[in-house]
Amino acid sequence: MATPQSPQSTTDGSQSKHFDEKDAILLENVTEKFVCYGLQVGVTPEEMISLFDSGISIHDLLAFLAAKSSGAIGSTVSDSMRQAAA
Repeated sequence: MATPQSPQSTTDGSQSKHFDEKDAILLENVTEKFVCYGLQVGVTPEEMISLFDSGISIHDLLAFLAAKSSGAIGSTVSDSMRQAAA
């Protein structure tokens, strides 16, 4: 079984040749699910974009959404994050 090649393993830009239609479809599907999950826990796509613009990583945003979903983060913390992103 072939192992996926990491983007860091090439320096000549040839990695971009391996991004094909299947990758684009996968990325679109994952993005849709991410947005739907955000909406379920009360975070709009615009708020997520603002958080990304402010420097939050995908990992940290997902952790934030999971904590919000579980009730570990109340509206006060959520409102603070939104204000920080604005």
